Amino acid sequence: MKRTPILLLPLLFLFLLAACQAGPAEGEAAAPLPGAAQVTCRVVDIQDGQAILAQAEGRASDVYVLPLEGIPVTYAQPDQSALRPGDLVQVGYGGTIQETFPAQLGEVEAIQVQAQGFDDLCTLYLQVFQDLWDTDAALNAEITQLGLDLSQTRLPPAEQSALGVALGWRWDLPVRQATWEELVQDGTIDEENLLWEDGLFLSIQEEDPAAAGLTFTAQKWRSGLGAYCFAQCTAHQDAEGQWSEYVVGAEMVS
Repeated sequence: MKRTPILLLPLLFLFLLAACQAGPAEGEAAAPLPGAAQVTCRVVDIQDGQAILAQAEGRASDVYVLPLEGIPVTYAQPDQSALRPGDLVQVGYGGTIQETFPAQLGEVEAIQVQAQGFDDLCTLYLQVFQDLWDTDAALNAEITQLGLDLSQTRLPPAEQSALGVALGWRWDLPVRQATWEELVQDGTIDEENLLWEDGLFLSIQEEDPAAAGLTFTAQKWRSGLGAYCFAQCTAHQDAEGQWSEYVVGAEMVS
């Protein structure tokens, strides 16, 4: 049997002790927050003291609502003092998720706003839809539901879904994420008469979702003779990730 010289045993002990006390491996971050689990999310909107969150790189179902009262928030930037739509945050929570929609994180202990990653495109698009809603308001009369298509934008699936939640809360209406064609195929929209009697279809289509700048068309549609469109809209994003006010190139009505 091979024996280890006695003089090497203290060195081996010190090596093993150092290995046990070492931090995470390269590329593996230590948990930055209290709580059994952490999740990184985009703040899509804040309404009535509750944040609507979209999980970073998440699926359409990975949307959370988070009551903010009593939850400590820390900021990477010294000049920031309040949570903002567009912030990228890490949430420390107990590890359980209530599977409602939006979902709820159990035992939230802290929120940490990240130094990088701010992007408030959802805020811009919420403003676009509010402006469309307020324009030719007769198209909105007596509707009971909304259709929403953001599939032709650069927004990831979770943010598309979270934006729909924000609109539904704002206008107190159920929102279905679907294309116009899908709503026609399932009979929600009357294709023969080109009519959605009790609904309103909203959409934004970007000219090039991969471009640095932003050119898009936004519309609301209720029938072949009842629609309004903001065409060739443009906006720009600054170095901090904030989008400018958008400029409408043309308005069209049918």
